[in-house]
Amino acid sequence: MDYIEGRARFRSPSEIEVNGRILAGEKFLIATGSRPLVLPFPGIEGVKYLTNREAMELEELPRSMIVIGAGPVGLELGQMFLHFGTTVTVLEKIPQILPRIEPEVANELQRCLEAEGMEVRCACEIQRVWQEREARFVQADVMGERQIFQADQLLLATGVVPNSDDMGLEEAGVRTDAKGFIEANDYLQTSAPHIYAAGDVVGRMFLETVAAKEGAVAAANAFEDVRKGIDYDTIPAAVFTNPQVATVGLTEEEEMRRFGACACRTVEVARIPKAKAINEDRGLIKMVIHPEDSRILGVHMVAPNAADLIHEAVLAVKFGLTADDIIDTVHVFPTLSEGIKLAAQAFTRDISVMACCVE
Repeated sequence: MDYIEGRARFRSPSEIEVNGRILAGEKFLIATGSRPLVLPFPGIEGVKYLTNREAMELEELPRSMIVIGAGPVGLELGQMFLHFGTTVTVLEKIPQILPRIEPEVANELQRCLEAEGMEVRCACEIQRVWQEREARFVQADVMGERQIFQADQLLLATGVVPNSDDMGLEEAGVRTDAKGFIEANDYLQTSAPHIYAAGDVVGRMFLETVAAKEGAVAAANAFEDVRKGIDYDTIPAAVFTNPQVATVGLTEEEEMRRFGACACRTVEVARIPKAKAINEDRGLIKMVIHPEDSRILGVHMVAPNAADLIHEAVLAVKFGLTADDIIDTVHVFPTLSEGIKLAAQAFTRDISVMACCVE
C-alpha cells in the first residue's frame, strides 16, 4: 500500500490528481472530514474569533469569553474555560442547549452549568458582532429583548462544514446536498457506485467512532462484495461536560413520530443509592420503551460518568431487550449503573417508596 500526502482532486470518475500525479483506480473512498463552520454574522469579518481549533492553542487564559453555540463543542470548551477561571457566557439560537438531546436532559445540564457560574442565554438571535481593540462584542435579541455582551474572546461553536469543496466531485459524478455533504446510500455508495464516502463528509453523525465504523463498512462493501449497513439507532453519543451527557436510540419525540404513542420514564440520579452515598444530586436518566412490547428503544442521561454508564443501554437497544429483561438482571450494589434498572422498574412500580435492591 502506498501512502501519499497531498490534496487530491478528481479528474474523471476513475482518476484523481494529487501533487501533480495522476492516479487511476477502480474504487475510491472519500473520507475528508469536516472543518468548523463560521456563520456569516454581520461584522464577523472584522473580528478575531476562535473556533475549537484556535481555542486549544491559546497561550494566555482569557478573563472572559462569549461562546456562540450550545452544542457539544461549545459546552465542553465553555465549561473547560469556566473551570480554568474564565467568565463564560453561552449564546444559543434555539430555546434549549444541546438541540438534538431530550429536553429534560438538556435542561438539567443547563441547571448544573449555571450553578457553576456559566451564563446561558437560549432563544438568542445574533444581530451583529464587532471588536474594539482587544474586546469582542455581540449584539443579540434574547427572547425578544435586545442585549449586548462583551468579552475578551469570542468562540464560535456553530457546527461544521464538510471538506468536499474543490475536489472535482462533479467530474466524478458524485452528488452533494445543499450544504455540501456527500449523498450516500445505506451502503455508503455515492451517486457514482464505485465511489464510497464515510465520516463527517457524509454528515450523518459527527463522531470519531461513527467515522471509523463507516470507513470499515464502506471498505467491506467496496472490496468484499458485501452489502453492509449501519443501524444508527444503536450508536451511542456523549457530551463530555461535568456531569456528562450520554444518549442512545430514540427520543420521546421520535417515538411519537414513529408509533404515535410514547412510553417513557425519568429517574433522578439523586434516587440512586450510590448517588446518595457520594452526595451526588446532579442528573437524571430517561428511558423510552416500545408502547406495545416494552422493548427498550432509547436511553438518555445526564450523570457523572454517563459516557461509561450508557453501554448497558446500548446493548439493550441493539439486541431488543425489554424493560423486564433489565429488571430481571442483577446489578452490583451500590453503583450508579443501578439507575438504568431503576428507570426500567419505574414502568411497573412507584420507585419513590421502594427499598434498595428490591426486584
